[in-house]
Amino acid sequence: MKTIIYLNLVRVSVLLLICLFFSCESQEELIPETPKEITGIWRITKAVRNGADITKKFNFNDFRVDFKSDGTYQLSQPIPFIVSTNGSYTLDDPQYPFEIKFDESSTGYSASSLFEYPIVQGKRQLSLNFHTGCSTNSYTYTLIAD
Repeated sequence: MKTIIYLNLVRVSVLLLICLFFSCESQEELIPETPKEITGIWRITKAVRNGADITKKFNFNDFRVDFKSDGTYQLSQPIPFIVSTNGSYTLDDPQYPFEIKFDESSTGYSASSLFEYPIVQGKRQLSLNFHTGCSTNSYTYTLIAD
C-alpha cells in the first residue's frame, strides 16, 4: 500500500513538473533604442591632428557648431573643420549612427565623418574623424554640448 501511494505521488509530481515546464512561455521583450539626438550647440574640448593633441596649440574657444532640429547646422568662428559654411546634416542611422554627412548650402560641397556618440563621465560627447582637403592631415574632434 505504501508503495502504491509512493508511486502515485511520484507520478503526480512528475506530471506536475512536466506541466510546469511546458506551460512556461519565454517572451523576449525588445526595448527599442531611442534615436540619437544631437540638436544643440556643441564646442570642441579636444582636437587631435595626425595623432598629436593640438587642443592647447590652437584657439578653439569661440568655435561652435549648432545642430538644429530641422537638420541644419550653423558654424561660428571658422577653424579647420570638415566643412567651412553652414548647411544641413544627416546621420546614416538615427538610432545607431556611425557616420554624419554635412552638406554645405552655399557651395554644394558634401563631406562625411565617422561618428561616435559616447557618454563620458555622465556627459554626452560627439567624436568626429575627418580630413580637411589634404588626405595626409587627419583630425579627430571631441565635442560636448554647451
